[in-house]
Amino acid sequence: MKFCVALISLLLCFSFILATRRECPTVCTADFSPVCAEGYYKGNLLRCQFSNSCRATVSGCLNRIDWRPSACYKLSNCDGLV
Repeated sequence: MKFCVALISLLLCFSFILATRRECPTVCTADFSPVCAEGYYKGNLLRCQFSNSCRATVSGCLNRIDWRPSACYKLSNCDGLV
């Protein structure tokens, strides 16, 4: 009986983890149509340039950054972001 309760608890935990997982797009076209955006990452304001809007969307989803359109000046070092 204890085993069944433990197993059910474990399954509920796994289902909760899977339900909160994000599905991010990972494939973008290779077209070069640069866009700049800014957003907060780990408490710091970043201003980044992406090769196209799809790349900005993927980066935002994977890094949980809400990118906003921005001017392309005073760019941050965004090499570590996907």
